[in-house]
Amino acid sequence: MRAPVLRGWYAVHRWSSLICTINLLLLCITGLLLVFHDEIDAALGQDHRPVAAVVGNAAKASLQTLADNAVQGDAQHTVQSMFFPPDEPSLVAMHLGERGSASLRGGKNIIFNMDNGMRQALPVNVETVTGFLLKLHVNLFLGLPGQLFIGLVGLIFVLSIVSGIVIYAPLTRKLVFGILRFGRQARIVQADLHNLFAVTTMVWALVVGLTGTFLAFSPLIIGLWQKTELADIIRTLPAARPHSMVPVDQAIAQARQRAPGKDLAYVFYPGTEYATQRHYMVVQRGHSELEQRLFSIVVVDAQDGTVADARGMPWYMQALLLSGPFHFGDYAGLPLKILWALLTLLTATVTVSGFIVWMKRTRAVVVRRNEATLADGLGGQT
Repeated sequence: MRAPVLRGWYAVHRWSSLICTINLLLLCITGLLLVFHDEIDAALGQDHRPVAAVVGNAAKASLQTLADNAVQGDAQHTVQSMFFPPDEPSLVAMHLGERGSASLRGGKNIIFNMDNGMRQALPVNVETVTGFLLKLHVNLFLGLPGQLFIGLVGLIFVLSIVSGIVIYAPLTRKLVFGILRFGRQARIVQADLHNLFAVTTMVWALVVGLTGTFLAFSPLIIGLWQKTELADIIRTLPAARPHSMVPVDQAIAQARQRAPGKDLAYVFYPGTEYATQRHYMVVQRGHSELEQRLFSIVVVDAQDGTVADARGMPWYMQALLLSGPFHFGDYAGLPLKILWALLTLLTATVTVSGFIVWMKRTRAVVVRRNEATLADGLGGQT
C-alpha cells in the first residue's frame, strides 16, 4: 500500500476512534452490565415478570372467549393485538386500543392465563436498575434522537475497526503478528498492546458494532418494512373491512396449517398499523433460542377465515430481529454471557489504550516542535 493511502487510512482510524471514544466507553460499561440483566434483576428482587399459575387438568379457554372478556363492559376499547411470551407458554398479553384507532401506542394491556382463563397481575411498573441502564445504553434518555445518535456512533465505531484492520495489515509484514516489544519506549509497548487486543476482539467487535447499529436504527428499519412489504400486502389484497369476523382461534388454526411446526408470537387485528383493514396478521416463530427471533407471517381473511398470503420477513428485518441476541449475547446461557463480558472489557481496554497512545504521541510531537523552535531561535542569535 502506498504511503499517502496508508496515511489517509491512519487519519480515518485516528479521528473515527477519537470521535466515538467517550460514547463507546459508556456503551461498554452499560453493555457489560446489561449482559447480566437477568442475574442483576434476580439479585435485586426486581424480576417482576408475570408467572403463569399452575392448574390441574382444566380445559383451556379459547382466545376468542378471553378477548371477549377483555372488552366486556368497555364500549370504548377493542382488542388490537395479542402477544405470546416465548418463556411463558400459558400466558397471552392482549393490547386494547380505542375503537377505530390503528395505532398500537397508548391503550392498555391485559394478561390472561390460557390454562384457566383468569387474568394475571400486570408486571409492577417500577424503574429497575437494568431498565435505567438500558435507556442509557439505547438512547441516552433522549428518545428517538438519542437512539439515532447511538446508531451514528455505531457506524463510526465500525469505520474505526475497518480502518484499524487496513493500517495494521502492513505492519504484520515487518513485525511478528501480535508481538509485544517490551523494553522499548512505553508508548511503543502500549501501541503493541492496543493492536493485540484490537485484533483479538476484531470479529466480535464488528458483530456487536453492526448489530448495535441495526438496533439503534430499528425505527427506520421497521418503517421501511411498513412502507414496502406491508404496503405491498395491503395493495395486493382486498382492503374492505369485514362485515363480521371469524374467531381469532380459527385464524390461528389456519395459520398453523399453512406454516406448521412453529410457535405463536403475535396476532394483529384488522385495522391496526401492522395489518390490513380486512385481515388478521398471524406472526409465528421457531423453537430454538435463535429461531425464536425469526418470524414468518400468515395473512388470514377475517371474514371467511381463509389464508390470503404467507410471507417471511425480508433480510433486513431478519437481521434486525437477530441483532438483539448477538448484540447482548443472551441466547446460550451463562458461559456465553461471561465470554461477552470479557470481550467487552477488552474492547474498553482497546479504547482507553488507543486514546493514551494518541495523547502521548501528540505530546511528543509538541515537545519536538518546541525543541525545534527553540533551536531555530538560538541559532538565529548566534
